[in-house]
Amino acid sequence: MILQFDQAPDETTLAALAARGITVLAAVPENGLLVKTPDAVSFRGLGVRYAGRLDPSDKISPLFTSASPGALVEFHPDVDLNHARALLLGQGIELRENPDLNPHHLLIRATSSAALARISQLDEVAYIFPASDEMVRGVPVRAYAEPLTSGGLVGQYIAANGPGWDGSGLSAATIFYFFSSLTSQVATGSIESEVERAMAEWSKVVQVNWQAGASASAKRTVNILFAAGNHGDGFPFQPGVLAHTFYPAPPNPEPIAGDLHFNEAEPWHVGANMDVFSVALHELGHALGLGHSDNPNDVMYPYYKMVTTLAAGDKAAILTMYAPQTGAPPQPAPAPAQPTAPSAPPPPSAPTQPTSPPPPPSPGTDTTPPALNILSPGGSMISTSSAVVVFTGTASDNVGVASVTWATNTGSSGVASGTSNWSASIPVLVGTNTVTIRATDAAGNAAWRSVVVSRH
Repeated sequence: MILQFDQAPDETTLAALAARGITVLAAVPENGLLVKTPDAVSFRGLGVRYAGRLDPSDKISPLFTSASPGALVEFHPDVDLNHARALLLGQGIELRENPDLNPHHLLIRATSSAALARISQLDEVAYIFPASDEMVRGVPVRAYAEPLTSGGLVGQYIAANGPGWDGSGLSAATIFYFFSSLTSQVATGSIESEVERAMAEWSKVVQVNWQAGASASAKRTVNILFAAGNHGDGFPFQPGVLAHTFYPAPPNPEPIAGDLHFNEAEPWHVGANMDVFSVALHELGHALGLGHSDNPNDVMYPYYKMVTTLAAGDKAAILTMYAPQTGAPPQPAPAPAQPTAPSAPPPPSAPTQPTSPPPPPSPGTDTTPPALNILSPGGSMISTSSAVVVFTGTASDNVGVASVTWATNTGSSGVASGTSNWSASIPVLVGTNTVTIRATDAAGNAAWRSVVVSRH
C-alpha cells in the first residue's frame, strides 16, 4: 500500500508502523511510504492522510508499443525472485534469464497488452517498463542503483522526487560540489574534468549553476567521492553496483542531500567502460531530482551505456523541474587545485596471471567480449548435497582475458583461479542458488554464464 503522511515520517512514526506489523519497502513522494501491511491493519493515530493500493493500470509504463522487444518487470524489494519467477510462469509468461539485471527485475519477452494487464494485477509487481534491444539480444548489461532517500531506495515508477534545488516552481538554482575522495585508477584532473563536463551538459538545458564548494558537509553541496563496500552512508556497495546518489533536499536532509558516490571497486576509465563521464551524467540527474526513465534511449534509463550527451527524454524530464536555459550556460566553477583528501596510493599492480596478458587496447577500440565456457558442472541446472561446488572452465579473448570472477544470488563472490583455464570453489546454501561466472577483458568488455544449483 501507499501511505501518505501529513509530514515527512520520522523515526517515531517508523517505529509505530513496525509495532503494527507494517514493513516499509520504499520511499515515495510526497511524505509517503510504500509498505507491506497485515490484513485489516489500522492506521489510526499515525498521521496518515491517505492509504491505498497501487492501481494496476499505474504499474504499466505508458511507453509500451507493439514494437517493444521485451519488458522488465520490477518487483517490490521484499519479493523473492524465485517466487517472482513462479508467478510469471504461472501467467504463461516467457522469461529471459539475465544475471546482470537489477536484483528486483526480471526480463520477459515481448508480450501482449492483455498479458501485461494480467501481470500488473499481481500484488508483488511494482512496475513494468520496456527493455532495451541490447538486453533482449543477450548483450551483457550493468544496472544502475536506484536513487536514494534517507528513508530508503525509490522505485522505477517515481519519475522525480521533490521540487529540486530551486524550490517550488520552475526557477534557477546554484549548486555547489566538492570532490572529497577520488580513485587512483584515473588521473585526478581527468576525473574532475569529466564530472564537470557532465555538469555542463545539464546546464545546457536548465538554469543550474555549478560552483566548487568549500566543504563536503556544506548545505546545497553535492559531495563526490569514490568508496568501496560499507562507506558510512547506510547503503554499502554490493558487487556490480557502479554508483549511487541521494536526491536533493527535500526529500533528503542535509548534508547527505545530492551526494554522489562512485564504487571504487569498479574498473574506472575515461572514454572506455566503465566511463566516468557516462556514469556521472546519469547520477547527476538523480542529484538534481530525477528518477529513472522508462525509455531505453535516455541517459536516465536504469542500465548503463556509454553516452556523449543527454537524450531528448532527459531534457524533457529536467525541464519539468528547473527554468529552461535561455543563454550561454555557465561552466562549472573549477574545483580547488588540490583535493583535501590524503594523496591517493599508486595504482595497484595487475593481478597475477598464469601467462603474461597482451597489452590492453586503446580506449574505445575493443568492443568484443570474451568467450566463456563452463566445463564443470555440466548443464545449466544441477542438484547437490555438497556445501561447496567446484566450477571449472575456459575463457578466451581477442586481446586477452583480464579476470574471471564469480558471484551468487546469496551474496557470495570471489575471483577464480586462472583465466584461460579457470577454476573456483563456490559455496552454496540449502535451497536454490544462482551462480554467475563472468569473464572480463582489459577494455572492460564482459561475458557471463550462470548455473542454478539446488542444494538439498
